[in-house]
Amino acid sequence: MFHVIVNPSSSSGRGKSKWDRIEERFKKSGVPYKVHYSSPAYSIEDICEELTSSGEDVNLIILGGDGTMNAAVNGIRDFEHTRVGFIQTGSGNDLMKGLGISQNIDELTDSILRNEVVRTCDIGRVTFHNRSSLLDPFTHRPLKAAAPDPSAGSSAAVRLFNISAGIGFDAAVCERADTSAFKSVLNRIRMGKLIYIAEAIHMILASPMVTMKIDCGGESKMYPRTLFAVVMNTCYEGGGFKFCPDAVSTDGILDLFGANDLHRMNFFRIFPTAYDGNHLRFKGLFTGRGRQISIKSAAPLWVHTDGEVSCKSSHITVDLYPHKLQLLI
Repeated sequence: MFHVIVNPSSSSGRGKSKWDRIEERFKKSGVPYKVHYSSPAYSIEDICEELTSSGEDVNLIILGGDGTMNAAVNGIRDFEHTRVGFIQTGSGNDLMKGLGISQNIDELTDSILRNEVVRTCDIGRVTFHNRSSLLDPFTHRPLKAAAPDPSAGSSAAVRLFNISAGIGFDAAVCERADTSAFKSVLNRIRMGKLIYIAEAIHMILASPMVTMKIDCGGESKMYPRTLFAVVMNTCYEGGGFKFCPDAVSTDGILDLFGANDLHRMNFFRIFPTAYDGNHLRFKGLFTGRGRQISIKSAAPLWVHTDGEVSCKSSHITVDLYPHKLQLLI
């Protein structure tokens, strides 16, 4: 049995119509399947939690964008018995690019219907040691914890991620874009990415540069004027920026990238080169690698996981979740 989970609002509200076309291949295959549509009252996390709490083997087929997959991974309660297929119907493609997976819908569907695990991927985990300005853009309800893990304290606030987790500038851009009154308007005319560009220009001029202490790979460093720090499980984020060219989601290592003491106007010269991963030669950028990365900032800053913003924090720890994501693609 395949449980197909559709985010109707993905792809600027065209998620359901895309599934209607994909469904023909499921019907022709003859495999049993059941379709679940998410809504504000019945979120992706709710559906995944419900389907993966029985202890039985389950196949989840997720239709949506990178944010939909983030919600799915945070909803799954039993990774050992859960296999996941992902068909990109959103506007962001960072996960598919980072995993090197074809974005051809027919090829993805055929791979899923073979019902075989093609790859297993690392899952990132953010532990919030403090939180403020709590926000859930999907349901406006209290945030759920990720699947229980004995290695983390029972009261720890945790969010999982597939692509990246960032604190500072990039998270602030996501927060402002998600709450912008213009986002829905631009989505309707298929120009939703423009709101992120506009907010990035605004926030590069307005974001504070704060002191951060970062522990990574056995080293502790102070960065006195940090614009942002991002920890990546795959190499792309933010709609195709190749911030960590060497990041691979199967190596058991997280990659760190950030900007410290960067002249604000240099941002416009440096960041276009990040699309090809050629930005690391510029002054004001820093990198690192480690299995666990601790970030402390002098002030609470917005934090994102796969572009989804949940709260501000001044102290987070990022590491790898002890379970892997089993993919059918």
